[in-house]
Amino acid sequence: MSIVPKQARDLYMINKIRILYDRDASNARLICRTLEDAETPLDLRHSYLRAMSPIHIKYLENLGVRATMSISLTVDNKLWGLVSCHGYGSGKRVPLPVRELCRALGDLASTNIEKLIYSTRIKARKPLSAHPQQRSPSAYIAASSGDLLNMFGADFGFLAIKGEARTIGRLFAYNEAIVLLQYVRTRSFTNIYVSECITQDLADIDYPAGLKTISGILVVPLALSGSDFLIFFRKGQTQEVKWAGNPHEKKKVVGNYLEPRSSFRRWSERVVGRSREWTEDQSKLFINHGNLS
Repeated sequence: MSIVPKQARDLYMINKIRILYDRDASNARLICRTLEDAETPLDLRHSYLRAMSPIHIKYLENLGVRATMSISLTVDNKLWGLVSCHGYGSGKRVPLPVRELCRALGDLASTNIEKLIYSTRIKARKPLSAHPQQRSPSAYIAASSGDLLNMFGADFGFLAIKGEARTIGRLFAYNEAIVLLQYVRTRSFTNIYVSECITQDLADIDYPAGLKTISGILVVPLALSGSDFLIFFRKGQTQEVKWAGNPHEKKKVVGNYLEPRSSFRRWSERVVGRSREWTEDQSKLFINHGNLS
């Protein structure tokens, strides 16, 4: 939900049902009892009837939407998604009981999404938490390379300890892998590092032939010096990404406002040289399981 501005995300977290009866309806003026009351702005964050941003109204107009209602889906106290209901003909009123029912359904959906995410995390951590603590890291990895690759969703990797490197899984794209291994050694990462597009994020890699197979990298330091580490690789994949309108279209500024795009015709692009995205769980899987070095 990073495309939603922070101010809007905060409002969606506070008021989980946002409704607009008619895009073309005029806003009602607020009348204060005294001038002293007018000096203190009225907090409308919890109001169903709070006016929407003029930019959002313009966006709805460009989209051809006349009435709208959204239901917030929250996970880990963050906005995870929105269920958006649009009306195109005329204004549509949604009674309070229906709005409260939608709020309850949204909370139920959010709870189930959290359960699915947590169950996936537990399943991913089981093989790691079950390994004998007294075994050396290299012995554990040699016996559990398949589990490690599954946990991290990686194609293969290396364990580098005390100047030696041991492969995890079946090595491919040998020259690219060795170049990246040496690069990580020279960088001495002391914090977890992830990238889905190595050629873009690590442009200083000296490899004239170019990286044609490996696109994703995850580095897990095992020592404070950065000399010992786990490194996982992912192959690149070609994706066709479909958008509601061209996301690269030049933004138009009118006065002090950013004008939303006017075209929502389906626009697609082919993305190459990127791997699947590393999840937060994968990048932090080792943090709570002790030092492996």
